[in-house]
Amino acid sequence: MEPSAEDCAGVMLEAIPAAMRVIRQHLRAHRLAGLSVPQLRVLGFLDRCGPATLSAVAEHVGTTRPSMSRMIQALVERQLVRRQGGSLDRRTVCLEIAAKGRRILEIARRATVAQLAQQIGSLRAEEVGRLRQAMSLLLRMVATENRPGRPPEKVFKQC
Repeated sequence: MEPSAEDCAGVMLEAIPAAMRVIRQHLRAHRLAGLSVPQLRVLGFLDRCGPATLSAVAEHVGTTRPSMSRMIQALVERQLVRRQGGSLDRRTVCLEIAAKGRRILEIARRATVAQLAQQIGSLRAEEVGRLRQAMSLLLRMVATENRPGRPPEKVFKQC
């Protein structure tokens, strides 16, 4: 009997948070001293999506604008993020990842990929292939999904 979409969704609800815990542990182990995982998420968002507003970054990380403002200030002071005036509205501040922020993010990503690859290496070759295929399907599914009440990330680019 083929698994149902509901069965698959139930497994996803258990597997994805567990996988994210492992990924966060690896990121914590390889972050620059004093840099939090939410700060790494900010750098990752700005790296993937390009310049974005404070509101867009706060929405992505799941925090308030005042909290994000303090987090961004710390990243600006460390020269990991740059602030610029918005091109569409002078009241809008655009945030973008700085070269130093990109280097730090890349170091953390490479180290995390290496640790994950070590764990994945314990699987049989056909399991690795199935896992890779499943991750590709998952990525395709979530990249095209328009979540109710939340516009796609591309809409956030207001700079």
